[in-house]
Amino acid sequence: MSDEQDSNLEVEYVAEQEAEANEAVNADNPDGAVADAAAALGDTSEADADSEYRRRLREFTRELKKQPGQWYIIQTYASYENKVKTNLDMRAQTLEVEEYIHEVVVPIEQVVEMKDGKKKIVKRKLLPGYVLVRMELNDRAWSVVRDTPGVTSFVGNEGNATVVRHRDVSKFLMPKTAPTEEGQQAQANSEGEMVIAMPEEQEAPKFAHDFQVGDAVTILSGALASVSASISEIDPSTGKIQALVSIFGRETPVELTPDQIEKIN
Repeated sequence: MSDEQDSNLEVEYVAEQEAEANEAVNADNPDGAVADAAAALGDTSEADADSEYRRRLREFTRELKKQPGQWYIIQTYASYENKVKTNLDMRAQTLEVEEYIHEVVVPIEQVVEMKDGKKKIVKRKLLPGYVLVRMELNDRAWSVVRDTPGVTSFVGNEGNATVVRHRDVSKFLMPKTAPTEEGQQAQANSEGEMVIAMPEEQEAPKFAHDFQVGDAVTILSGALASVSASISEIDPSTGKIQALVSIFGRETPVELTPDQIEKIN
């Protein structure tokens, strides 16, 4: 075989590998294909941002995989997420299953909202009604979690909890912005919630008059970026928008601001 043929085969092989990698990424993030198309048309800013996000997501996912245990999701009573975390942490210690239950997380983001004419930082749970748990699933650990006050069930078939992919967990735990020079990562606050996103200095709430109840929208930022939602409630005085999102097969209300969504035409 000639050197020219060898070179052609090598180019074809590299192209095939890149195509397979892109297909795998787009399978997990369909909107990645949109960013790639935008780059081809010359709009590289969105493509660059998406590429950086995916790079950070891959790195964060690799770090998660090094940790012991698997990730599971437990469903809680409404507004009981923090109580469940506190109760489960205490029960794991008291019942001596800390070696199996490694981490309990309530991921949140902090955003700026306008209230009474003033800006105020508020917290939003990224998974309302759910708590993430990294654990070794055995009879003892399962029983401790399942019998924790406020817990209704594991996500999955009863008695057969479903393992959550590390990549999916990363989307909820990875900080919204890249680490600073000081290496800051997501931090736990005094209530044990994992703070994933902090408000940007120039971020300002916008009025919601462009949207109506029933509008189908796409979420543009945060852990639910690229997810479709349906607006269920609008508070014109604060600009708050409540939308319904399908999370783990259940329709879940989430609070959003107008700058976080766009209409689906």
